[in-house]
Amino acid sequence: MERYLVPIYLIGDAATFIYLIYKDFPDFNGWNWIFIIPLDMIVAQVWPVYWAILHWVF
Repeated sequence: MERYLVPIYLIGDAATFIYLIYKDFPDFNGWNWIFIIPLDMIVAQVWPVYWAILHWVF
């Protein structure tokens, strides 16, 4: 059972990262992508918290 959870978690991580980059793409300019991409990577790592709480707040 546990071996099936890791791929599901990684798929959710990648999907959340792609969604966040798509959502933030209009805000990219010459320098702020240096901050946006790492921040999106961190938020994508905790994607269950993002989709349960943060997505609905922000």
